[in-house]
This record gives sequence, structure tokens and C-alpha cells, in this order.
Amino acid sequence: MNRWAIAGCVALGCAGMVTAGLVEAQARERAPARQSRYTKDLVVTLVTPTNNQEVLQDLSDPGLNGKITVRFSSPPRKRDIIDNQNPFNRLTTKVEFFDSTFSRLPGEPRVRKNVFTFDPFDVNQPVLPNGQYTLNLKRNLRNGRGRLLNSGVADFTTTFSVGTDNYQPVLRRISPIHRQNNIGLQQPIVCTFNEPIDLASLISTITVQDSTTNPPTPILGAGGGTGVSLARNGFDVVFTPSPCFGYPPKTTISFIMQGLDNPDDGSDPTTAPITDVFGNGFARDNGLQWTLNQATGLYESPNGTYDEKKGIGLFRMDFETKGVTPAPQATAPGSPQFTATPFANPCGPVVWFPPSCYATGSALHYSTANGLGQISFLGIVNRFNQGITDLSLMQVVPNTPVRMGRPGGMVVDPRWDPATFHTFMYMVDQRTKTVAVVDSRNFKILGRFAGFVSPRDVTVSTNFGRNTTTLWVSDFASNQVVGVDLQSITVTFGGQPGAPSPCDAINDNSQQDRRFFVEVGQGPTGISADSFLNARVMVCNTMGNSISIVSVGRAEKVNDYEVGSTPVDCDWTMIGLGAIPLGMVANQGGLNDPDGSISVYIENFPTGFSGTRTGIENTFTDKVKNPSSVYGQQQWINGFGNAIPGQEFFIPNTGSNTVVEYGVTVTGGFGTSVNAAPIYTYDIGLNPTSASYDPFYPALFIFASAAGNGAVGAAEPRRATPATLNRAPGIQRIFTAYHH
Repeated sequence: MNRWAIAGCVALGCAGMVTAGLVEAQARERAPARQSRYTKDLVVTLVTPTNNQEVLQDLSDPGLNGKITVRFSSPPRKRDIIDNQNPFNRLTTKVEFFDSTFSRLPGEPRVRKNVFTFDPFDVNQPVLPNGQYTLNLKRNLRNGRGRLLNSGVADFTTTFSVGTDNYQPVLRRISPIHRQNNIGLQQPIVCTFNEPIDLASLISTITVQDSTTNPPTPILGAGGGTGVSLARNGFDVVFTPSPCFGYPPKTTISFIMQGLDNPDDGSDPTTAPITDVFGNGFARDNGLQWTLNQATGLYESPNGTYDEKKGIGLFRMDFETKGVTPAPQATAPGSPQFTATPFANPCGPVVWFPPSCYATGSALHYSTANGLGQISFLGIVNRFNQGITDLSLMQVVPNTPVRMGRPGGMVVDPRWDPATFHTFMYMVDQRTKTVAVVDSRNFKILGRFAGFVSPRDVTVSTNFGRNTTTLWVSDFASNQVVGVDLQSITVTFGGQPGAPSPCDAINDNSQQDRRFFVEVGQGPTGISADSFLNARVMVCNTMGNSISIVSVGRAEKVNDYEVGSTPVDCDWTMIGLGAIPLGMVANQGGLNDPDGSISVYIENFPTGFSGTRTGIENTFTDKVKNPSSVYGQQQWINGFGNAIPGQEFFIPNTGSNTVVEYGVTVTGGFGTSVNAAPIYTYDIGLNPTSASYDPFYPALFIFASAAGNGAVGAAEPRRATPATLNRAPGIQRIFTAYHH
């Protein structure tokens, strides 16, 4: 008789248990003798017969000694295992020993220290009949100190067989539960069997479909294929929906598995079912959980229904997906409420040089730990056009925030649809290590750029002709900045960017010719493109206490420059219609500068100024308290002396409650000195993490994410009025179309 084991355990793997036992044993050797054995967690460290072992009928195999043995990491409570009031097998309800029909079996239990044995033989049962046997220890079993088995997370189950396995696999449970409602749109379907399933048998034997359509619509699986796989050493059959599409909302989803039929004429089954590794086909088991519905002719159970009719042999489980709240309605620039002075189309009143003027964006977006929200300014705008400033009228747009993974940096594509005034938003999702492409109208994820190790922030560069647009991504763990050519991603609002399938279009990293990889310093995080000439990208090397300047045209690093400790964010502005490009860096601080600092970068004075110098002009700490972001006022440059100067930065002091507005001045005959100094301090709320002007010309209000208050703080520049706080629970950062 062949004696062999199939790898894998039900609930908790036996291999893992053995490993855990070895670790426990080593720990015991090192531990003081006085340490109580009861203080340890309760796990199974060894079980015989091993899981899926094929054994002799009398359990006389070497190492078995005619009984079932379970060794624990610490002594279990004897009363949790042995119940002397149960004359059948003296086992409590926390311990089960049964055969393939789920019938409980007699036997004699014993507990000595940390070993539990069960002898299944007596005069009436000197051997075990051929078949499959299961020992199940419930998760509420405790040791002497009350520690639960497997920390109360899972039962321990082991199965062995007598003789060659010729028994059909049994479906023990399925998730979601049959006819369950409100199921997530990305939730996997998991079918747990009592033995390993043959992977090859899953081809064309599982169907997942939307049953509300006629005919039913197939549900796409992950990876562009069926989405069906095995887990837990083959005991679990798993269907994973496409991460791009998932299930439709508020829809009945049917999961169908091909099993054996049961012909009425007594002939052999005709269907090709799912099988176990021994080739035994899946069918309805003989357990009491199945009842025949006379009206439908289907067998029903808590797991689902089974149709045994000739030529069918189908198991079916149905569930209903959760509904989706209506998409947030983005406010379109150019719509009537923004045409009246002073809120005109930002690209209209004057000749705007920054390419970002072509971007859409009348709204303030904000990120939380797991989604994106949107703030409406409609009430403020309408009231302001009546001559009254009332910042309390801003509100979170209904149905936001929308769950989107774990957001990092975000930027808006500066190309926009002239008919709809909407575009794409690119958001770092640190949970999936991708950059999500989001429709600005409804926050729908259209697809993802993948292939990053640890993306943190994004920015976009484009030239005046808008025929070279590049997304730049800081990749923290790889010490790289990755440029992605966006020209091949067309702005198509009827579907997905670039192709019918967003997964195929932008999750495919084989098209490396449209990506640029630039080595920078250690741990790049914050990143910003110069939006005047788009000639350069600045990136903060957080682990290297430096910044890197990247040439957009050449897609290569120009140089590194030392700054203060832990630089985390940066942005640009310029003087004189771009004659003097300026950058500012927020350094959160370290041992040498615990309050942090601000570094000013300057590049290539033009002819007529004193000399040519490129690098860090100065680093200062005046009114600085652990800044975490920079907003550079590059976007409002017009050169005509309008209300908003062009040499300003906002620095949110995350270590306090202020946002400081810094002005940059050029003094001396021809630029002898370039200095940044505080102009105004706004008490904006606790722990501000980001700040911005509003997205309308001529930018009249200041907004900040007051993370400590869970609110958006708003203030009117240079007016001694308290800031207005509006609730936005979980807010982390704010963004407009004119960020970075």
C-alpha cells in the first residue's frame, strides 16, 4: 500500500504547525526554567496522521501507534477536550471526529500535559473502514491561562484517508454566503473543499456572470483571464474579479461550478466536472444540509443550489452587490456662475504663460487615508458676486470622499476637453503601488500605471504647444523618477484612456519606450515640474537631505543640491515672466534642525543680473515649524502687476497651526541678493499639511488642510479675520488643478 501525503492542511497548514513547533522548542531551551508553560499561545505543533496521509485500517503505520495524536504548544484545558457526560466518545463540542458523511465516530480521548490522543478502536470497531476521516479542533479551545487556539482566529482541521481515495470532494463552505446582500465590488469568491482540487479541472468548469442581463453577462477575472486560482494548497478555489472593473453595482452575481449530473436512467454521469487530485468528480454530497425543492427540482443548501438533472450537474451560488452612491458632480469652469467678474475663465483675461492655465479645475480636491473628496465653492462664489464674503458656504460635495486605495500625491492633466471642461487626475495609490487615472467628472478609476516599487508623488510637464506632456512619478524605494509619456493616452471621455480596456492600456509595462527612468538621490518623495517653461523637474530626496534637478527635454538628472533635513515637498515660482526661476523646498527637520527649515533654489540669472549662479540661494528657519508641503505661486504670473504678486509661496507649518506666506524679493543693482521673508501668517487650524489659493482668477482666498481638526481651513488674505473651518473628516492634503 502506498503511503504518501498531499501537501496542505485545512484551516492552518501542518507544515506551518511543525515549523511553529520547532520555534517553540528552541524558545523553551533558551527560556528560564521557572517560566510557566501556560503563558504561551495555544497552537498545534504536530499532528499524526499528517494531513491527507493515507494510512492502514488499524493505524499501525510507523509513528502512529494505532491512534490519532495532537501535540500543542502549551497544555490545553482538559475539560475543553474531555466530557465524561458524553458516553459516545467522551469528546466535548469543541472537538469533532467524523467520517466523509460527517457522522461522528466513537473513541477514547486522553490528555496528558500538552498531548491529546484519540483512540478510535474498540471491540465493535477494531479497524477503520476505507474512507476519509477528519479531526476538527474548534478555535474556542483554551489552554490553562485562557489562551484561545490560534488566537481565536481559526479552527485546526486535519484529514486523513484509509485506502485509496475514491470519494468525491465535498464543498464545505463558500464566501460570500448564498443570497447575501451588499457585497463589495471587488470581493473574491472562495470555495473551500475537504481535499485538494486539481487545477487542470478548473478550466471551463467555473462561470461568474451578471444574472440581471439577458443573456447573462460574463464577469471578467483578474489578470485578463478567468480569474480562477487555487489557494491553501488546493483546498480553496478562488475567483478574483478584475481590479479594473469588478462587479457591477446593485447586481445579482451568479457563481456556477460544473459538477456531476445524476441521470435518471442509471447511466454514468455525462458531464466533465471539477475533480480532486485523485480524479474524483465534484457532486452534491449526501449530507443532511441538502434538501430537495419539489417546485424547482433543485437541491438547496446554505452554500447554494445543485441541479442534478441529466446533462446539467451545476452548483450555483448567488449574491447581490452593494449599490454605489451617485458620482460626485464636478463643477465646470466656464459655467454661468464663473463668467461674472472676478471669476472668469483663468486662461481668458490675459496672456497666460504657465501651461497649467489650460487645465480644468474649479474645485478643491482633498485626500483622506483611503479616498478622494471634493469641496464645492459654489456658495462662496454666488455670495461673493453679491459683494459678501462668506467662507462658511463651502461644503464637501455629496457622495465624496470616494474610496480609492491609499492616496499619495495627485496632479491634474493640463489638457482638458473644451466641451466638458474635464480631464484626468493622476493619483498615487500607495496600497497597490500604482498611479490611478481618475475621471475628473465622477472620480471613476479608468485604469492604472503600474511597475513602480513605492510611488509617492506626481507632477506633469507640458510644452506650450501641448504636444509633449509627461507624467513624472517619484519612486521612493528605487531612488528614481519615472517619466511616463502621456501623449499616447488620449483624452477620451466616452471610455478609458488609450484603449477600450484600461488594464490592457496602461497597466501593461511592456511599452518601455514611453517611459523614462532617471536616477536621483535617496528616497525621492515630493516632486514638482516648472510650469513656466517646463524645462525642469525638482524632486525632494528625503533620505539624502538633497534635491535633484531633472531636465525634462533630456530626461536626465542635471545636478543634486544639499538642503535641510528631511526634504518632503517642493514647488516653483518665478520673477519677471520667468526670467528668474525659483524653487522652494520644505524640510521637515532632523537632529540638527528639529523645527525644520525652508530652502530657496535659484537657477541661471539672465543677462543683466550679477553673475550666473544655480543652486541653493539660502536656507532659513524664520517662522518655520516642521513644514510638510509647499505651494508655489507660479500659476498666477501675469506680469501686469495684478492683485496677486508672482513671487510667493505658502508654507503650512504642520508642527503648529499656521500657514506662512513668504515673498521672494530681488535686491541690489542686478540681483545681488535674492531673499525670502514672511509676508503674512494665517492661523488656519491644527496641523496644516497643505495650502493653496482658490482655483479662480485672481485668487482671493487661502485654503489649507487642517488635519488636526479634520477640516478645511479658509481665510481671506491680509484681512484680520479668523479662519473658517469646515468639516472634512480624515483630510490629509488638498489639491487644485494648479498644484505642482
